[in-house]
Amino acid sequence: SATGSVQNVTSFPGLNGAPRFSPDGQKLAITLSKDGNPEIYVMDTRSRALQRVTNHFAIETEASWTPDGNSLVFTSDRSGGPQIYRQSLATGAIERLTFDGNYNARASMTPDGRFLAMVHQDAGGFQIAVQDLERGSFSILTDTPLDESPSIAPNGIMVIYATLDRGRGVLGVVSIDGRVKVRLPSSVGEVREPAWSPFMF
Repeated sequence: SATGSVQNVTSFPGLNGAPRFSPDGQKLAITLSKDGNPEIYVMDTRSRALQRVTNHFAIETEASWTPDGNSLVFTSDRSGGPQIYRQSLATGAIERLTFDGNYNARASMTPDGRFLAMVHQDAGGFQIAVQDLERGSFSILTDTPLDESPSIAPNGIMVIYATLDRGRGVLGVVSIDGRVKVRLPSSVGEVREPAWSPFMF
């Protein structure tokens, strides 16, 4: 809040997790298991009115917003393993976005809606990958064995993510085309779960 006070948004029985604010800050996408298995809900931040978005026997989680705020991109295992789907909030139409490999999760979309960054699993472990939604191309951006939590910069060019360096949790940054890779040093402790600020400073 503007005062800096902490507010409890949800406290339903079961899972209350993976919150993401809409681009205009007026809604919150969240995963709740209050009605059984984990599903995606959208909450109006002012009225606290709750709308159930997904309704499937599979696990639905990790929702993020498309830049226009009209759809959600989320992880679901409805196809037998974690893959990324997009659902229109107006029509309820669902589209599967990822088909490369057996595991794609934690999606984050560029501000122009063209690229989708995600955690991808292959024989070498978990890497950060990107899919060009216009051309359909799929690229693995990192080559370390345990990369997670991708977050795309507001300029749509760089992806920050968590990784391991000599057994310690550190942050990495990679360009959306994979050409630039940087490790961010941390002199103290472990670093995990990065997220870009909405504004570049």
